[in-house]
Amino acid sequence: MKKILFSLPLVLTSFIYAACSDLTSLSECSAYPQYCEWNNDTGQCQEIGGGGGGGGGGSADGPYQYSSISESDGLRNGPNYRDGVLYYPIDATPPYKSIVFTPGFGGGSVYMSNWAEFFASHGFVAMRIGPNDEINDSHFMRGQGLVDAIESIKLENSRTNSPLNGMLDMNSFSVGGYSMGGGASHDAAMIDNSISAIISLNPTVIFEDCDLCPANNYDGEIYCICMVPELINHPVPSFIFAGEVELSELSAYEGLLGQDIYANLPGSTEKILFEGANSGHGFAESPYGEVSQYALNWLKHILLDDNEACESLTQVPSLSSQYLTNIDCVDSGVSGDINSDLIVNVQDVVLSVNLVLNSGYNPLADLNSDATVDVLDVILLVNIIVGS
Repeated sequence: MKKILFSLPLVLTSFIYAACSDLTSLSECSAYPQYCEWNNDTGQCQEIGGGGGGGGGGSADGPYQYSSISESDGLRNGPNYRDGVLYYPIDATPPYKSIVFTPGFGGGSVYMSNWAEFFASHGFVAMRIGPNDEINDSHFMRGQGLVDAIESIKLENSRTNSPLNGMLDMNSFSVGGYSMGGGASHDAAMIDNSISAIISLNPTVIFEDCDLCPANNYDGEIYCICMVPELINHPVPSFIFAGEVELSELSAYEGLLGQDIYANLPGSTEKILFEGANSGHGFAESPYGEVSQYALNWLKHILLDDNEACESLTQVPSLSSQYLTNIDCVDSGVSGDINSDLIVNVQDVVLSVNLVLNSGYNPLADLNSDATVDVLDVILLVNIIVGS
């Protein structure tokens, strides 16, 4: 098998990425149509196919106050990413579920501030990272950065001076990103399929395999890039945002956008495609309206086993031109009925003990809702049986 590392060229530079976000009006933005476009949803000038305007912006509308930890505060500086900042809720109830976001081509960590702050304000720990090289880091390298950032979050649970010491759910780590970062989320899932969930914001992907993809010649270099099920065969539940007219902006990524990711993910993987009507590559760049609400309900459904959130995800959003899903919302069952036979009995006790011995987890066995299955849950289960 011959594999050639290759990045599809985009007619953009780091100078242009800085310039687009500096243009504050529609007229100024329209003066550079070859590089910039106006996003009506966010009211920002953004680069075509790039990392977006980034920064704050009032999207953190959740019920919780939040603060942040940077590397200067003791947060680990992982080797596979740059400029990590971790946001956490101050007044929510631990243990906290976590998610890491990485930006698009040309963007740094700050470009994911809106999304990280949004989820922190809704009770999640959310970390933003940037690539080590904003121009040259590949999708796969950015996926490695997401996995590396999860390790940094884990260390906060035991770091003596961390405000999150002992407050993290050590079994729940999700990833997400915009554009190239959204595609990198699936690379992360291929690296580590124990990741809990993915939020892919207008993703692009590049998968290379000269056994599975046709070979093409570009300036004398052979590359083999395509999207086939074998290259994205992971089980991590995935919410994918895409734009209806996105391909017109990113023609080089034909067959490599969000709609293609959804089609090629395994049918056994929980997945949703939310295609924004008349929208382009900036559709889900920042949290707003139905975009943020559906992303939030996705994590509530996957991470919190929230059946009401799941039901809301079966409703077709008004902003969509296409909405596809294979999720099935069912009641989580009777607490203690671990084998789902509608009876709580000694068989469930045996299964619960096995979970304890093997450090396993089942929400039906977590009777005190502390995100772990331990001896206390076994005692509560026995009490249910004795008292019935």
